[in-house]
Amino acid sequence: MNKFLKFSLGVCLVAAFVVAGMFGTRMLLSVDDGASADQQQERQPTRVGVVSPEIREIENAVSAIGTLRPMRAVDIVPNVAGRVIEVPVTSGQEVSEGAILVQLDDRAQRAALAEAEATLSEADQEYRRYQQLEESNTAAEARLEQARGAFLRAEALMQMAEAALEDRVIRAPFAGTLGLIDIEAGAFLNDSEALTQLADLSSVEVSVTLPERYYEQVIPGQKLEVSTPAYPTSTFEGEVLLRATQIDLGTRSFEIRARIDNGDGRLVGGMFANSRLVLDTYDGLAIPDDAIISQGISTYVYIIADGAAVRTDITVGATLGGMSEVRDGLNENAQVVVAGWDELTDGATVQIDEGFMQEGLE
Repeated sequence: MNKFLKFSLGVCLVAAFVVAGMFGTRMLLSVDDGASADQQQERQPTRVGVVSPEIREIENAVSAIGTLRPMRAVDIVPNVAGRVIEVPVTSGQEVSEGAILVQLDDRAQRAALAEAEATLSEADQEYRRYQQLEESNTAAEARLEQARGAFLRAEALMQMAEAALEDRVIRAPFAGTLGLIDIEAGAFLNDSEALTQLADLSSVEVSVTLPERYYEQVIPGQKLEVSTPAYPTSTFEGEVLLRATQIDLGTRSFEIRARIDNGDGRLVGGMFANSRLVLDTYDGLAIPDDAIISQGISTYVYIIADGAAVRTDITVGATLGGMSEVRDGLNENAQVVVAGWDELTDGATVQIDEGFMQEGLE
């Protein structure tokens, strides 16, 4: 009986080992088949689209915020006080040089001028008479000098009377556009209060402050572009007129001024100006933004070399509207992956497919 049990137990153990061996063999075969399939899949090249860097003209520019103001603008202040009898212009009107803006009561000044003219005429006649007498040696030299002095004083008084009369008319010192005028006939003007402002808006000036590091690069004649919230879809082009002769000690910055033609009068003083100053231009390499990969502090692309993807670190510069300048890391003959890079690893085999590039970009 014991022998039979031992024999049965031995048979069971042998059967168990046989079953375990068959199962283990099947598992190993299954693992090998999976590994082979993965290896076969890894060997399949990844479809990619590529481009070559383009040579583009790149602008070295700096942006800053500034303020617009007229090239010429003055407050119109009367030389004398007086009662207003006429205002022949209106707010915002364009006027020519010498145009009458306000007429003050000038009756007293006209009377004074008439008196001065009469006095001058009498003095002139007296002076001429003594000159004739001197020629015939019948007049004393002292009397002649007195007559001459009286004539000169009368002449000066007349000039003063003419100036006083002119001051009763307030004229435009140059052609331009008037500001607000809030006076009417009958109002009294004093000689210390501006009645309006006159601005020449045929051109405007933008004042911009830049950091000290740009001082050497700014020279008169450089192009400057300006945009303003009043015209968000428009860009206005100007030219640098001058650069400040010193750096501000408090801000370590300096001021530049540029002129912008304003023939249509769209720009006015006080407008906010987003300015962009082009310091110089140069030729550089550029690639589509779709090819650039940013990961943390790293910026890189994949290029193709010997049928494989090579991760290449780059230094990005200026933005060029859908493209970016590459300052370091590429040459113009490189094949840069622009579509399909999201499935690549360094060293992966690739297949360049023109159609796939278009699909990726779309």
